[in-house]
Amino acid sequence: MRIISQYQNNRLFEVVRVVYNSRRSYRWKESLQVHTACGHSFHCLWHFHGGLGAPVDEGSSYYCPKCGKRLYRRDKDCSWIEVPESGQTIVPYSINLAAKEYKSYLDICIESTNVDAKSPIDVSTHTVRKYTLRFDFKTRETLYLQHGAFGRVSISHTLWPLNKTAYDNTRLCMKDTVFRYLNAESSIRYAERKRLDSFFRNVVDCFNRKLSEAAGYKIKSAYTPTNTQNYHGAFDYCFSNLVWRLKYPDARNLTTTELHACPYSKDPVVKLVEDSGKPYLRAIRKIYDFPDMPGLSTQLAKCPIHFLSILRSAWPVFHEIDNRYKLLDRMLAPLKCSIGFYQSAESYLRSLRIIKHTRGEAAAVKLMEREDSYNVQDCGHIWDLLTPQNKRKFIRAKIRSRDIHDYLTRLADKQQHANVRIKYKSLRDFPLTGKVNDLIFSLPPDTEQLANLGRAMHNCVGTYRDRVLSDKVRIIAAFKNRKPVICIEIKNGAVAQAKLVNNQPVRDDAELNRALLAWAKSRKLTIETNDVQTESEAGGVAIAI
Repeated sequence: MRIISQYQNNRLFEVVRVVYNSRRSYRWKESLQVHTACGHSFHCLWHFHGGLGAPVDEGSSYYCPKCGKRLYRRDKDCSWIEVPESGQTIVPYSINLAAKEYKSYLDICIESTNVDAKSPIDVSTHTVRKYTLRFDFKTRETLYLQHGAFGRVSISHTLWPLNKTAYDNTRLCMKDTVFRYLNAESSIRYAERKRLDSFFRNVVDCFNRKLSEAAGYKIKSAYTPTNTQNYHGAFDYCFSNLVWRLKYPDARNLTTTELHACPYSKDPVVKLVEDSGKPYLRAIRKIYDFPDMPGLSTQLAKCPIHFLSILRSAWPVFHEIDNRYKLLDRMLAPLKCSIGFYQSAESYLRSLRIIKHTRGEAAAVKLMEREDSYNVQDCGHIWDLLTPQNKRKFIRAKIRSRDIHDYLTRLADKQQHANVRIKYKSLRDFPLTGKVNDLIFSLPPDTEQLANLGRAMHNCVGTYRDRVLSDKVRIIAAFKNRKPVICIEIKNGAVAQAKLVNNQPVRDDAELNRALLAWAKSRKLTIETNDVQTESEAGGVAIAI
């Protein structure tokens, strides 16, 4: 046996506070206060008073009745921990760590002095507990041992490197150990943080050396930095990663997202984590049934472990090998910036399958390369909304890959808003139509033609559907050589809008502006928009010149 490193902290928490459910009033907070420095404890009701952002009780700042020291929760030199009555009431306030190297395992020995608050009148401040975190390089397992009388092991658990599986609380992970108290609420900061980091570096150096000896080759370093920003403990991430690397020495270090994942019990990743003694890539290929291909192995090595099932679903989507690799690259790229893509990956793949079976693999690949992930996913959602008739219409349509999403959107919009014939009043509306100069003014006969007009003019007039059907406005299109050149909105007997293509005002084209004025004058319409340059404005400009 050889001692590798040691760490000691006798003031992990200055105040330990156990909160009870008080039913007397919401204005009062019942708690047990323990000052660990002098060992004094008392049970009290604290009155709530207003605070910035949240109510604060008077127990957040008080003088110890025994030693007289002022204890303030927000004081950086006075570390507090608050636990509920229903939670763990054995809280360490002093901890000693010793890393010991043996022939086939590495032990992290923990001895803690704890506050044991069984009840408000039964409090002990000198309860000693001993634990051992053991990395066994022979069995490739990590054990968490609790010692009883005479140092004998009373409880033994095998540690799980990830978070607990969904609906299964039987597994023990790092946040269930005593290390969770080395958190942001404790005194692990400044010089203490540096001492703790030094201790961990010595542990990792020994771990790397012994794991390399056990594996028969030099492994990549298993070092990951400590983190006190969460309430799982400074060692939650880095020790969990050591548990993982002990199982797979040739694997990479896991990220915090991977380690904090909560898989379902039937997820293949559970079998992957439980297995050990095999090369990492070989284990993946066996569990997920991947072929042994050099290019694929590179992708699997860098793929997050909770994303492997999705990658297995993506592999057979395309037939061509090059297209398969393109898809894997496309799917792995968003994970670097957002893990949210993981939640919608199945929808993404389903959309590609639909496009592949309806338009061919080449169209699906181009859609994947041209569109962002949200538009690709949207294709599948829109497809589910279409009627069989519209689905057949999409299959028969000869459209480019870059237009697939827009075409599906139009089909769904037409389906949702069925084509309706617009009812016009003969004496009021039909006189608006006719030929003026070289322009032909006409009314769209139905809502489909109204939408087509909006697409041709590159404006939003198609959204005027309800207003046109309810007779609130009238839309007039002016055609030249069978192409729409002006889109006009008539409201209350006046021209409210007059736009060229791309929503440009008609005043930008002098010839079309004159034609519009002549048409409006002949139909006795007033001009109530700046889109049109009136005759008075034109005269004013001429005078100014």
